[in-house]
Amino acid sequence: MKSIYKKRYPRVVALLAVGVITVIGVGHASDWRDNDERLAQMTELERLHAAFHAAVSVHDPVNGDSATVVTQRIRDAVALWAEDGEITIVSTSTAAGNYIGRGDPDNPATCPEPSGDTSATGQQGTLCTFFKYVSGGLQQANKFVSLSPAFKTKYVPVRNDYGEWKSSVYFECHYFDVSLNPATGQPFWTAKSHVDLDGEARKIDGRWLFTHVSSSAVPVPVP
Repeated sequence: MKSIYKKRYPRVVALLAVGVITVIGVGHASDWRDNDERLAQMTELERLHAAFHAAVSVHDPVNGDSATVVTQRIRDAVALWAEDGEITIVSTSTAAGNYIGRGDPDNPATCPEPSGDTSATGQQGTLCTFFKYVSGGLQQANKFVSLSPAFKTKYVPVRNDYGEWKSSVYFECHYFDVSLNPATGQPFWTAKSHVDLDGEARKIDGRWLFTHVSSSAVPVPVP
């Protein structure tokens, strides 16, 4: 009996070791896959972030954008939100309040002027209302660009129990007037406003979209 035990013991230990290594390997592989998926989602979220800044920034800083281009930029900005998306402007100005749902800039019924309701439970209009009538970067007379410091930008994509992705989203928009100084022929680069977007995005039908965010004034960014 003793000799049989001696013969089998090393084999049992070897099999246990292989099993432990296999389990650890599977665990690490799962972690790697999870990390790769999160990194892929963060890349897509960064594209959403970039698309937002492209939409709210002037495309022709020399001549200014035409009405047609501005309207397309409004559509591009609105399209980054879910159908029932919402942005809440937190301030003491007449622009404060809730803007809910997408809307179309050529349709007054879905893109009305701000209602003036700045209450916490009220509605100023749609997202289209905000971008068409409120957002400084989308007023035709303005030649603004929106810059965003990378070190202030943050996403935390996670899956829910149904495998659906959502993420907290935070980034800042620092608007500068880039119209040309006639004396130098160079952009003025005058600071106009500093605000953030803080909220959530979800992946809907394979595409990341903002669902609800708040926006308020922020100081000049410091790492």
